Amino acid sequence: MGAEAPAHSPQSSDRSDPSLDDSVRTAAPENQAKSAWRFILLYYSIACAFAWIVWLPVILGPAGMKVTRIVVSLPVFVSAGTFGPCAAAFITHRVETGSWKAVNLLPHGRRWIWLLLGPFLVLFCFFFVFPAVITKGGPSAWHWHPMALAGIWAPMLNYNLFGGPLFEEFGWRGYLQPRLQNLLPSWIAAVCVGVLWALWHFPLFLVGWSSSSPLVFVFIMTGLSVVMAAAFNASGQAVLVPIMMHSSFNSSSRFLPAFLGDVPTREHPSVAAFMGISFLIVAAAAIACTRGRIFGNSGSGK
Repeated sequence: MGAEAPAHSPQSSDRSDPSLDDSVRTAAPENQAKSAWRFILLYYSIACAFAWIVWLPVILGPAGMKVTRIVVSLPVFVSAGTFGPCAAAFITHRVETGSWKAVNLLPHGRRWIWLLLGPFLVLFCFFFVFPAVITKGGPSAWHWHPMALAGIWAPMLNYNLFGGPLFEEFGWRGYLQPRLQNLLPSWIAAVCVGVLWALWHFPLFLVGWSSSSPLVFVFIMTGLSVVMAAAFNASGQAVLVPIMMHSSFNSSSRFLPAFLGDVPTREHPSVAAFMGISFLIVAAAAIACTRGRIFGNSGSGK
């Protein structure tokens, strides 16, 4: 006759121990978070590698480090490099999920209004907040020329789209922002996107691509990123909204001189620094008005 089984076998003890269930519940979210961070790192690595390799002929050429004598078109190569974030978004999402559907393109229902409100926020920063902080004498001294804005819509909707907005936003807002704000509070996620976005551009400073310093450029991109993330979230995370906002940002600076006319302006710290301050002011207002949510979820910081 066989020996009688013990009343509490190790297997039954494991199943009944509530502490083990708690540890499994704790481990699952931790593993999911680690996996999410790995895919975010993969996305950023692809985005940077693609763009920086494409930009090498410009960076190493006569306009940059002067390693080679080959002259190439800066606009063409810079624009080609902007496909990096787009490619990274779809490749990473495919590796992670097996699907190519990485983003939502169009808003739904009443959220279509953000196709207008999103670009309007950028124009508000450029043509109201920026003049308010850079001009002397307050509103009474402003002599704006609103008709100077009449031509802004053409570059927003044609060739300017291919200089960054059309391809970059599939990555920065379409892919990266939602995944970071699943792990972090939405406004912190937007700040992180802004910093990563700015750092991705840094090799272009070797060819005098921007008139701002790298540090000021980070501040501009951070403020802009929060503003764009707010509109992106409010639109139901439709990529077309930040595409149009990015395009309005790239198109606006050329219209500022005619818009301000001969209004006296402050010379210090710099025009770029005042631009950064303007976007940070609007970003701070968006964060405050939405209690940090900027119309998104609260992430792990909830």
